[in-house]
Amino acid sequence: MWKKTLSVMLALGILLSLVALPAQAEETVSYPPMIGDLNGDWEAEIDDVTLLQRDLASIPVPYHFEQILADVDGDGYVTVLDVTCFQRWLTGVPVSTLIGNEPEFWIDENAAEPSKPGVTWTTDVIITKIYKDCFYAEPYAPLVEWYKIDAALCEGWCIGDHVKCEIELIRTYDTPDSWTRWNYGFECNLLSIEPSDDELDPNMCYKPVIYLYPEEETEVNVQLTLDGALTHTYPQYQDGWTVTASPDGTLTDQNGASYPYLFWEAKLNTDYDLTKGFCVRGADTADFLNEKLAVLGLSEKEIADFTAFWVPYMQRNPYNVISFQTDAYTDAAALAITPQPDSVIRVFMTWYGSDQAVELPAQELTTPDRTGFTAVEWGGQMIER
Repeated sequence: MWKKTLSVMLALGILLSLVALPAQAEETVSYPPMIGDLNGDWEAEIDDVTLLQRDLASIPVPYHFEQILADVDGDGYVTVLDVTCFQRWLTGVPVSTLIGNEPEFWIDENAAEPSKPGVTWTTDVIITKIYKDCFYAEPYAPLVEWYKIDAALCEGWCIGDHVKCEIELIRTYDTPDSWTRWNYGFECNLLSIEPSDDELDPNMCYKPVIYLYPEEETEVNVQLTLDGALTHTYPQYQDGWTVTASPDGTLTDQNGASYPYLFWEAKLNTDYDLTKGFCVRGADTADFLNEKLAVLGLSEKEIADFTAFWVPYMQRNPYNVISFQTDAYTDAAALAITPQPDSVIRVFMTWYGSDQAVELPAQELTTPDRTGFTAVEWGGQMIER
């Protein structure tokens, strides 16, 4: 009997000792964010696709997620193309995707410093990513700051546009870690936006854009060989661009994302020839460009794109001295397109503003053939004088 009683007492003692042990705190593991993980469970799965579909359809969702985590095809936008890319990835279809990667930008509101109300300023930036309810931007020159601006942009704005934004600061971020190549971030409300009137960098080759017009839908590879360094590209330049080009100029990448053109900017090492050209009154610049660009072979749409970018910078000058480059530009920015187009038109304008009229020999312009598979590029650079 006493042995049975002792056994019971020992069992009760062991049980009490276990109950009395302090509970170990569950270890908390902090993970960086992952593209494709919209519900925060550190997995990219069908539930995340459903969240994305509901969000795109403007149906309320139970989780708030940063749009950048839903940009699974990495084109800078969140659209139904991301849903398609996500679904293909889940079913094992080979696709080019960023799922599983850390985002280039990431905003941890817990690590942010809220701003005092009413802190506003105006800044000139280049748009780098556009989402449904916000866009990202950075200064023209490579600096250590970035902007997340909370506003839905109208369709008129594109990645690569240079804009002047009046913004109201919401919070600031200090992110000196591997999650972003910029050290300081600003999240802001957008008060106003307009084309930038900031001074251009005279060392920068601005907005060369490449249009492709095959006679039938064709896979095209485009390679740039520069005497210089790229500063911005869209879509991202990775050992070239490979797209499917349609006769109307629509370019589609391997993820199904569509683009009107290929965009790049760079700093080139070359000496331009301005011994011949044109001196044009600032107020007459738009009319001059409309006439001469048509002579150089650009279409009405391409001329409109060109003048929309350049005229705001040029029309404020009393005069502009303009010269269209040939070998000095094409030797420094060699362009290789496969399959080879039947017609290649490259228009690169160099110019500088002047307070007075400048006499120089007129430049002779010739109209190129525009037949068959046609590739068109335009860009320009302000020259420091």
